[in-house]
Order: sequence, then C-alpha cells, then structure tokens
Amino acid sequence: MSTTAIAEVFDLKPVVVTGTNVHESQQIRSKVDGAYNSSRSASEVDGSVIQNVNPVNKYDALRYNATGLINQPGTGDRFGGGTKIRTFGDWGASQSIDGLPGIKFQGTDGGGYGNTSIPTIAVDKMTVQKGGRAVQYGNGSDGGVLETRIKSGRDYKNHQAISLDASSAREGLMQGEIADSTEQWDYYAAASGFYGDYNGDPENLEQQSVIGGLAKVGWNFSPDTRAEFLASVDRNQPDIIRNGEVNEITGETMIGAATLDHRLNDSQSLQFGLLATSSEMQWPARSRDRSVDNQIGFMNHFMTAPVADGIVWDGSVGAEVARIHTERDGLWDNSFVDYALKTTNAVTFNDNLQITGGLRHTWFTNDIVYDGAEQPDNLENDGLFSYQFGASYSVLEKTRVRASYATGFNRYVGKYGNFGTDALNPSGAGDEIVESRTVEVGLNQGWDGGYVDLALYNIVQENVPRRNNGAIESVEVDQSGFEAEIFATITDRLTASAGYMRVIDMEATRADGTEVNNNIFWSGQTTSVPENQFSLRLDYRVTDEIGLWTAAYHSTGYEAVDADGEVTKRDGFTRLDLGASWWATANWALRARVENVLDERDFGTAVQGTTVNDEGKLGRVFWLGTDIIF
Repeated sequence: MSTTAIAEVFDLKPVVVTGTNVHESQQIRSKVDGAYNSSRSASEVDGSVIQNVNPVNKYDALRYNATGLINQPGTGDRFGGGTKIRTFGDWGASQSIDGLPGIKFQGTDGGGYGNTSIPTIAVDKMTVQKGGRAVQYGNGSDGGVLETRIKSGRDYKNHQAISLDASSAREGLMQGEIADSTEQWDYYAAASGFYGDYNGDPENLEQQSVIGGLAKVGWNFSPDTRAEFLASVDRNQPDIIRNGEVNEITGETMIGAATLDHRLNDSQSLQFGLLATSSEMQWPARSRDRSVDNQIGFMNHFMTAPVADGIVWDGSVGAEVARIHTERDGLWDNSFVDYALKTTNAVTFNDNLQITGGLRHTWFTNDIVYDGAEQPDNLENDGLFSYQFGASYSVLEKTRVRASYATGFNRYVGKYGNFGTDALNPSGAGDEIVESRTVEVGLNQGWDGGYVDLALYNIVQENVPRRNNGAIESVEVDQSGFEAEIFATITDRLTASAGYMRVIDMEATRADGTEVNNNIFWSGQTTSVPENQFSLRLDYRVTDEIGLWTAAYHSTGYEAVDADGEVTKRDGFTRLDLGASWWATANWALRARVENVLDERDFGTAVQGTTVNDEGKLGRVFWLGTDIIF
C-alpha cells in the first residue's frame, strides 16, 4: 500500500549507514502513527545531507533541501535559518525530537551560527511535518512542526567514528560518535566542537565557538518493554561586532528526555514519557538575559484491531501536561501550564483507502509577572479543541490522492516581552491563543525509480497579535500556496531531486474588518512574501568510491504590501553548493565542498534598485573534510 511520499534521501554516502530498527514494544505505536499521518504532507532530509551541506547549522541544509520552509529576506545565509512552515503569522514552528511533543528554544541573537543544539553527526533525519499538527504535537503547530530524529545505538555494533572539517573562512569543526548494542541494551553518543576565527570577516563577527554533546541510551527489559533516555547539552558563544565594539553573547541549551514503551499484547501498547529543556541567551552589551524552559509529561495508549473483513482500525488516546517558563531581560517572568487529552484514529479499507480523524482538547493557564507585579489572567478562552480529518486513496497502483483538514495552535508567548509594555485588552482580546486551520489536497504519482508529489493548501491563522495604539489587537492571516517535489533515478549512478514552492496569496485582516495587506505585527512592519522558491539536488556516483553532488536554491524575489497598499519589491537570490567525496578505503573518506559557488551576499534583503548590503555575509567558502570509521 502506497502512502504520502516524502522527499527522497539525498544519497551522499553517510559516515555510517543506519537502518530503521523498531523495537517490538514500539511497533504498534509506529503503525498507528503511520496510518494517522497517511493523508498529510511531509518533506524529509537525511542526516548525511545535513552533515555535508552545513555541518554546523542543521537548518541551513534543511531549508535548501525540503519544501514548506519559508526563506524570508536575510535568513538565507549559512549562519541563520528561519523555522516558518507555510505561515507568516508567527515567528517559527516548534521542534520535535524523536516524535516527542513540540517545544521551542531561546536560541542566540546578534549573529554567527544558530541552530546548534544537536550535533549534526547525531542526526538520523529531519522532517518538515506540514499543516496544522496540534493533535499530535501541541503548541507551535500553526503551519507544521520540525522533527529531528536522533541516531540509535540499535543500528550499530562496536562503532566509533570521527569527522573533521576545515574551511577557508578560518573555521574548524570536529565531531565524533560512538555506538554499540546488544539484545538488552544499546547506546549512541556524539560530541562536537567548533571554532571560527573571523576577525571582522564578515564585518559583524569576531569569533565563535560551539561545543556540545549528546547521549541516547536504550534498555530492553524484555521483548515487550523498552526504555529510552536522551540527554544533550550545547554551549554557543559568538563574539559579534556592533558599532565598532566586540559584544560577547552566550547561549546554552540542555535537553533531557525519558520514555517507556510497553506492549500489552499483539494489538495494544503503552507509552509514558518526560521531556525537559532549558535554553538561555545572555547579551550583556544590550542588557539581554532571556530564557525558555519546557517541562512536559505525557502518556499514550496505542491500539490496532480488525473491524470487519478487510477493515482495520488503528488509534490512540493520550494525556499531556506541559509547562513553558520564559524570562526576559529581568522584566518578564512568565509561566504557562497547559493540560491536554487527545485521540488519533485511522481506518484502512482493503489496504488502500484510509480515513483519519483526530481530536485534542487543551486547557490553558497563564501566570504573567511584569517588573515584579502579577498581571491579570486575561485569557479569553481557557480551552481549545484541535482536530484533524483526512483521507487518502490509491486510484491506480502508483497514483495516490489525499485531502486533509487540520488545525494548529500557538501560545505565542513572545507577545509578553517582544511587544514591550503594550497593554492587553481587559476583555481578553490580544491575549488569545493563535489558532490555525489548514485545508490541503495532494497527489503523489510514482513510477519505477521516482515520484512527483503535489500539494495545494490554504492556512488561516486567527488571533495573531498586532500592536496598535499602545495595545495589542488580534488579526487574521490568510495564506495559500503550492508545493511540488520530484525525485528521479536518471541512471544507475545519477539521481535528481527537485522542489518548488509558490506562495499564491497572503492577506492580514484586523478584527474590525480592515485589510492591512502584508502588515501583520505592528505599524510600519511589512512581511516580505516570497514569490517562487526552487531547489535542485543532484548526486552522481562516478565509481562506487567517488561521488559528486550539487545542491542549488533559487528565489525569484519578494513582495511586501503595506497597510496603505504601497508595494516594496526585493531582489531574489541563488545559492549553489558543489561537493565531492572519495572513500579511499571502506573506513576512510575524504570530502571537498565549495559553499556558495556564485558568491551570493544579499539573500533577498536588497530593495530593487538599491545597493546590496553584504555586512555579515561571507560569500564563497571552500571546505575540506574527512570521515574515519574505527
């Protein structure tokens, strides 16, 4: 039975080829999740792509190799990377690690590499889960969720490897991993260290250091019971240059998770889990001291059962409690504690037609403190229903159509602090949960050695906060788009993968019905909407040991329409990377890469007809690297 396709792996030979080993206690959970997601769209990028295209910043590789992510002006260079999925009425999607509930991190400001919380060598794959995903992931799921899968020791036996990279930008990176497994236990551990000595090239960077580590341990109590533990720590220190002065910035991120899966019988299993994260950023020169912490506990009951001849039901029920705690610059100290009940369901008819439905109810609480004073709890709605309905059907052996209607929500805790001291309306307006609904239809057409996947969607976000006359009001943001992905095996040695994204329309409307075009968050701010985004990946196996690859991305430009209808157009840009690898032995590889071959420095920031501002843009960079397996 075919299901919705995801972007094909960019077949660079990874340091170690990993499998998809699922423990017996997790098989029912995997089956239920797969059936429930059969009508949804997703784009997947293999960890080998992440490690080769940008071994420091994993989102840089993701956005150039997966559709759904919106590359806005100024976010397209190697250091950054936005996390917006299809939507403009938020500041980025939540992240999920190993399929756990969605979370957000503080991250670093100012400049240098971001998104370093997990060493790239430890990434098995990253997936852009598109459309409203509240039922499964909870907060931050307006337009989708970014999911990172960490490598598992179950795929290794007595394994050790190191990866070394150096660039012409005076950067050095060393990563290492060790892993092993037996029938009872397994472990995977990775560490990463990076240093860049920029000395003002680019102009806004003096230097940067990143050090991090990760460990993932599994313990099989029996064939029916498995526990997994994950711990990760990252310290990111960019020294940036502002107004001729060096500013020291420090960011730290810690992640801890524990899950227990238990199979009751051949048709039922349980999952219990805890997830905790701590992330903070300090920038003394600008009096910034900010943090975001998450603590989440959850449990799920997964079931599968035949309903009648040729009809199978897969489903789950679950509960979740989540706490988000944020602090900002010594003024804001906020806690958000939410409780949720949820269910997912999928019915499969004759191994073909799948009907899916999910429901979640979340209860919200706020505890807002500003400058030491407790603020009133102005939540207009203390509870919210989230839901999903979908269907997928193979009209021919390799032709599958799908449709879905799904919702997401966003706590948008950034309104407490990012919007300064602007008042929240006493009746609750401006203090509402951001809700979204996604309507999508799609088609996947396969053939021997390839496929094409098409998706047409509309997403409406309600209650998006907007500053107006010293208070916060709510606006509605309506956005529509089209996406296409193609994979083809051209010859036995040449494969190609391409993506296309088009934002068809985006419109913001105030609560009184006034249309403000692309002006969403505050007066004078106008969102630049991308016109067309193209990506192309080619992988050519010269021999079994020598490989060549290229990854290209092109944006045709941006258009921003302010509240009064004035249009500002920004130039597009092209980024092209080339790489080669040679496996000199079965355990030793040499790599070379040219990053940004065309020496692009603008990345969409320049208004048409103006001079390009290349501050902070490094341009063309050459890399050499090696992988050694012990």
